Amino acid sequence: MKLKEFIEKLEKIAKEYGDSSEVIMADNIPVVSPVFSREYPDKKNVVITDQK
Repeated sequence: MKLKEFIEKLEKIAKEYGDSSEVIMADNIPVVSPVFSREYPDKKNVVITDQK
């Protein structure tokens, strides 16, 4: 999923349910921050992680 599409989906959720919701990953770990990564070959990725 592209970052723009991801943000649009988040904006739709925020508009429908309010923007004070906390983002939780599927394994029930709160999200700390998105991080840009070049770790994956030939791709630019934003990784959502619980690590600082």
